[in-house]
Amino acid sequence: MGTDSATRTPAKVVLCGYGTEGDSRPLVTFASWLTAHGYDVTLLLEADGVALAHGRGLRAHPLAGDLRGTLAAQNAHARHAQTTLRLARRHTGDWARATRSAADGADVVVGSGLAVASAQTAAYAAGLPFVGVSMFPVVPTRAFPPPLLPVPLPHQLNRSAHELPLRLLWRALGRALEPVCREWGVPPVPVGFDDHPTLCAVSPALVPTPPDWPDAARVIGDLRDNWPAPPLDTRVLDFLSSGPPPVYVGFGSMTLRRPQRLRAAVLDLSASHRVVFAPGWSGIRVPEGPSLLSIGNVPHDLLFSHVTAVVHHGGAGTIHAAARTGVPQVVVPVAGDQAWWARRAREAGISARPLRLAHLTGRTLADAVEAADALRPRAIAVAAAMAKEDGCAAAGATLQQAVTTRRATAHPD
Repeated sequence: MGTDSATRTPAKVVLCGYGTEGDSRPLVTFASWLTAHGYDVTLLLEADGVALAHGRGLRAHPLAGDLRGTLAAQNAHARHAQTTLRLARRHTGDWARATRSAADGADVVVGSGLAVASAQTAAYAAGLPFVGVSMFPVVPTRAFPPPLLPVPLPHQLNRSAHELPLRLLWRALGRALEPVCREWGVPPVPVGFDDHPTLCAVSPALVPTPPDWPDAARVIGDLRDNWPAPPLDTRVLDFLSSGPPPVYVGFGSMTLRRPQRLRAAVLDLSASHRVVFAPGWSGIRVPEGPSLLSIGNVPHDLLFSHVTAVVHHGGAGTIHAAARTGVPQVVVPVAGDQAWWARRAREAGISARPLRLAHLTGRTLADAVEAADALRPRAIAVAAAMAKEDGCAAAGATLQQAVTTRRATAHPD
């Protein structure tokens, strides 16, 4: 669903989100789409996201906090979620004040990631409509367990498993926002999804909108990045053209406790398959040869159309990129929501059975790649369905509806 330029009125939009690149990049993509369609957009993001936005000519300002430095300095045994929650509690009031300041004269506020409660509080205090955007399902449902739960649950426990951590998170952030709420004379933002749109920016081909979600919540498709990517370099192109399509193996920003296990599996796999290996943050080095190429940061959408299978950690961005190109997948979850995404890809019929990193060998990896090949027709069908999705247009239509409703209420005929 798009937004017709003949009926759309100019609107000022504030997008506020705090998180890693996986959180910031979709918001930058959406801001680019909005700007191209005539909206006046201001982004409030983590510093790395601001740099990305500036590189695309967008207006963006950094929110308080040093996420990269905080994560780099954390104790090796500290949990990522605990570290980021502490940072959010420390700065959530700052984020709310920054959002309200940026929203002066705005028509709608969008909140996402760790800053969603801050943005929602600022929007309500300013009397503006609020739209939430999430990069994984956050609205409680009986249809599936919460993404951050490492194991599946009995069906009847799914909704409770969603609601309890959500309420605990909201309580923690709500306490941090109490001084701001008193300052502005507004009540704390309640936990709920009935009074504002919540848009889940993932593909409905992978996660259909649950039937028990409120009408204001829905899955819209991922915020696909259409920014022109640099072409593949000559070294990569030469390898791709020198033989059959290779298997891609990459674990993105994952740091591995025992990287030698993955290294050995990659080397063993290269004895029977051509392999393009992206070591990412793992720091793994492999000897290159006629059947093995090690690469740096390469656009997934360009590379995956040249490979026969994608072996990866199960990040939502990689799941979607591989699914869009119709390539079968093998997921080896490492942390966070990756086991959940691995199950979703398996249930969608586009991925072989997930592998455990602790048990990974060249043989198990080769067997999984062969098993994934049988899923190619289903992967192609899912890619065709995803090609019809337009998450940015769907989100833009929701924003425009919020703006139109507000203006009609403020200036009734």
